[in-house]
Amino acid sequence: MTEHWDEFFLKLHHQQILKEQLDVAENDEDWMLVSIEEAIKGMSNGSLVLPDEQDIQFQTLPLFDHQLTMSLPDSLIPEVRAGRPTDPSKSFVAKDKRAGILFGLHQSGQQLAPEQVEFYQQQIIEQTSRVQPAMKLVEQKALHVQDAIISCYESIFLASPSPYYQIAFARSWHGKALIGSCQFKLENAPLWVPLTYAMLLTATWSELS
Repeated sequence: MTEHWDEFFLKLHHQQILKEQLDVAENDEDWMLVSIEEAIKGMSNGSLVLPDEQDIQFQTLPLFDHQLTMSLPDSLIPEVRAGRPTDPSKSFVAKDKRAGILFGLHQSGQQLAPEQVEFYQQQIIEQTSRVQPAMKLVEQKALHVQDAIISCYESIFLASPSPYYQIAFARSWHGKALIGSCQFKLENAPLWVPLTYAMLLTATWSELS
């Protein structure tokens, strides 16, 4: 692609190509390789066969001192930072370096009541938009998991050499803010959008401190 990225995003903005595609997708899940329900079923079975016969295997991981259990594609490898280890009771990062996929969770020390989650997420969106003015907000939604609300937003941002898609989320857990995100190349959104939501919807959270 020879045109500059700013021209590329300007063209997307003016022609509303991306918006039109996503408006259609919002009412039609055919753009996804699998539905969220199919991804959830695959996670419960330990594997998911895609339309192209690719087989995705899942691993079940206990996180945050065994207080959170999540099923993740086994292509996501937990990261261990040499010389500066991440506190496993507060943060978790997993990557698929070859495909350019990053999944992360962080338990903040900031107090956050359940009824404040959506407002808190809106503040994150506003702060991120100021830091990354090229970010394009796509959608916002709330998931209900174990009687708790996980507030999510989807966005597109520039990361050379490809635009990236991000699903960011936040919830109140043990009275404090937990934030996370899954980032992947825009071209991989048809697979990783349903996978990400399935990961969140199948997670098991301990509410005991």
